Amino acid sequence: MTYTSDKRERLVEAAKRLIHSRGFTNTTLADIAKESEVPLGNVYYYFKTKKDLAEAVLSQRKKDLSKLYDSIEKLEDAQQRIGAYLEDILSRVEELTIYGCPLGSLCQELNKDRTELADKADEMMLFQLGWYQKQFTGMGRSDSHDLAIKLVTSVQGAILLANISRDREILIKEVYSLKEFVANL
Repeated sequence: MTYTSDKRERLVEAAKRLIHSRGFTNTTLADIAKESEVPLGNVYYYFKTKKDLAEAVLSQRKKDLSKLYDSIEKLEDAQQRIGAYLEDILSRVEELTIYGCPLGSLCQELNKDRTELADKADEMMLFQLGWYQKQFTGMGRSDSHDLAIKLVTSVQGAILLANISRDREILIKEVYSLKEFVANL
């Protein structure tokens, strides 16, 4: 059995919050230590570098997303599953309007410097795209890849516009539009 310390979990959760709200570059290990109430010296016991901590954040985000997908997969059909995912976005509209998409923002920031860490963040976005494509394929759509791209770009664009304008209604309207679009396929 793998032991996971409470301190490690607190560090990852604090890093998730701070990286989302401030960005990767503007978040220091000292900030994460303070937010998690873990002494800075202890951070290095769990994570040798900020990159190691960011990889743990990405891993946790993938687990969180997989957990969401697993719960949604219990729904009867693909249209319902996509609708449930879009409802999840609506449930986080305030956070997304204030800080943007935690994954989209991180991908954009990290892709300014093509690093291994950027590649790992990109894998998460592609994981999300693949899930949408699987749903559209399940609906019998031969254009499932194109539809998945439309959905991801529409959601990401709406989150970005809601964030920069601080207007949650942009995101809400786009999500409802996408729900209607999917229901009419």
